[in-house]
Amino acid sequence: MKTINALLICLSSLILLSIVSSSEEEHHPNYEPFLIRVDSIQVPDNITINEPFDMRLYGTIGTNGCYQFLQFETKQQGNNITIKAWGKFDNSSSICPTVMVYLDNETLNYQIKEKGTYTIKAKQPDNSFLEKQISVK
Repeated sequence: MKTINALLICLSSLILLSIVSSSEEEHHPNYEPFLIRVDSIQVPDNITINEPFDMRLYGTIGTNGCYQFLQFETKQQGNNITIKAWGKFDNSSSICPTVMVYLDNETLNYQIKEKGTYTIKAKQPDNSFLEKQISVK
């Protein structure tokens, strides 16, 4: 009789533990990357060769808290500097905070090694570019 009671208590404990652990599933985000639309590019008026400077790109990342900034991707070919601003969207979340998410606080630190006129080209989601010319002295 004692063995059956002990077995029932063990079995009940395992069932209860299984129920509790299955109802407390952790949220595992599933991020989907996307290209952010850039509205404007801000750079210093005076840029000196071999001195790092900050570029600020502005735009809307998303319309709720499931959108986040991911990274900047840069590529320089001659005097063209192409920038892709990547975001990520958590498409596995069922509840997203109601907040606009902007690119305003993200800064890209860059350095140019030769004097000249350069074109900064921010790639847009529709494959067009937002361009800004800078002079490096």
